[in-house]
Amino acid sequence: MARRRGNRMSAEANKVEIQLTPMIDAVFLLLIFFMTTTVFKQATQLKIDLPDAVNYDRLKQEKKLNVRISSDGELEMNGQIVRMDDLGSTLMREKSISGSATLIITADAGTPHGFVIDAMEIATRVGVEKLDVETQDPGSG
Repeated sequence: MARRRGNRMSAEANKVEIQLTPMIDAVFLLLIFFMTTTVFKQATQLKIDLPDAVNYDRLKQEKKLNVRISSDGELEMNGQIVRMDDLGSTLMREKSISGSATLIITADAGTPHGFVIDAMEIATRVGVEKLDVETQDPGSG
C-alpha cells in the first residue's frame, strides 16, 4: 500500500495545471473591444421608408452664392467686392445666373452683427430661400 501512495503522489506532481488568468484577461479585453466598437440601432416605434434622392446630383453640383463680410463691414460676393447698397442687385443677378437659392454668409468674428443681419434681410427680399452662416470648428483654431 505504501507503494500505491507513492505512485499517487508522483502522479499528482506530474499533473499539468492550466493557468486561466491570462485567458480570462484576453476574453475580457475582447469583450470590452466589441462593446466599445458596436453601433446599436436606435429603437423606434415608426417604420419609415425614405424616398430616393432624385435631385441629389443637381443639388450637389449647384453653385452656391457666397457673401463674405469683413470686420470693417466690406462685402465680397462670389469673389467681387460689392457695397451693401448694391448687394440686392448683385444677389439677384448671381441667383439668376447660378440658379441657386442658397446663400452662405461668412463673417469675420469681429464683424458687428448689424452687417450680417442687413445682408440676411437683403437676401430674403431678393428671394434667397436658404441662408447658411459659416462658422469655424473651435478646435481648428
